[in-house]
Amino acid sequence: MYQSCSFMHQHHTFSKRTMRHRATALAIFILFAWLAFASPRAGSSNANPPTVEELQQQKRTRTPRRRTTTPTASSSPAKPNYSRFNHNTKAHQQECNSCHKFPSANWKEIRTGKDGFADVTEYPQHPSCLKCHYDQFFARERPAPRICSVCHVAITPRDTVRKPFPNPPEIFNASKWAESFVSDFRIHFSHDTHIELVGKLSSPNGPGGFRLERAAFVQGQKAEDTDKSCNFCHQTYQPQGKSTEEFLTPRPKGLADDAFWLKKGTFKTTPNHATCFTCHNADGDIKPASNECATCHKLAPPELTAHVDFDPKLVSVMGITDGTILSKWRRRLSAGTFRHEGGAHPDQSCVTCHKVSGMDTLNAKSLKVPVTACDVCHIGESADEGALNFEIEKRKTDPSFQCTKCHTSFGKEPIPESHLDALPKPKPKK
Repeated sequence: MYQSCSFMHQHHTFSKRTMRHRATALAIFILFAWLAFASPRAGSSNANPPTVEELQQQKRTRTPRRRTTTPTASSSPAKPNYSRFNHNTKAHQQECNSCHKFPSANWKEIRTGKDGFADVTEYPQHPSCLKCHYDQFFARERPAPRICSVCHVAITPRDTVRKPFPNPPEIFNASKWAESFVSDFRIHFSHDTHIELVGKLSSPNGPGGFRLERAAFVQGQKAEDTDKSCNFCHQTYQPQGKSTEEFLTPRPKGLADDAFWLKKGTFKTTPNHATCFTCHNADGDIKPASNECATCHKLAPPELTAHVDFDPKLVSVMGITDGTILSKWRRRLSAGTFRHEGGAHPDQSCVTCHKVSGMDTLNAKSLKVPVTACDVCHIGESADEGALNFEIEKRKTDPSFQCTKCHTSFGKEPIPESHLDALPKPKPKK
């Protein structure tokens, strides 16, 4: 009995002690929970809210999450434009005869009779393209793969008519395809080696209607003597002659008298195969032969195409569609508005403006006409005496003034030092 009561007493004492410990632990837990809950609220009620600068600083110092970026359109390589053939593409810079066959199968149909001669007058055939462009030829594009538009007109399987080939130029330049055509090539021609032995045209028909004679480009000789070589290869294109209509397209009514509008006789022609092959034919001994295309046809250096005095907007405004004019105008390196038939220009010798012996058709600097060549008529002592003086004075008083006497696009640019240096120097005061 005694042991039973003692056991009961010990059990009761243990239970009270356990409950006391549990109550203490619970109280401590509640205290810590309250502190954790109350501290932020107390802090937020006593501290000032963060400023915009502080928030931005926190955002900058926060460790950024790693993101997987996808390449943008600008960073991804540009897709080839298979609707236009580009000779500058490295894969296309092979031997000419790997694609072009000399002569073309249709050369007798392009130039007939006595005017005909072996030449490249057609685009390459399909096998030349298929070896590299099989996927593009059989791409699922409607009405036909884009690559077909390089050569074909309708771009449909049923219509196989091809565009005119850029050679002969007299046929191609009369087509609508010439309006937007810009050749990848320039002709490498040495004026120096042709300077004395030149042809004189005795018959306008056929490549054989001429005889050879000697001529020299010597400063100071009469124009008719020094220009024999020039005039054989370069004639005035679409001259006005005795016609009363001087403009190529109708000039709008109300246009200012001094406003530029393209006139007839502005450009000179350039010889083509019909002239060159009279000496450089496939059966002759004069090199390069007519089938050695790469000797003359060179990829145009960037400086020959990057900066020219040509404004394409004027073409649209004036309605100029002639391919010969457009090809010439796009290459004007100096004065875009210069007219060979205008004013006193026809009375001047070619060597007055052009240093013929030093002309390199692949060197832009050698082809530019210096502004000093204009000092005979267009540079005077004052604005009343010369066009250059007048326009420079106008630019000084009005920075927005555009020089339009000689230029189409260059007239918007700062006046070059060469123009300022060409003005007469003021005479020293006595």
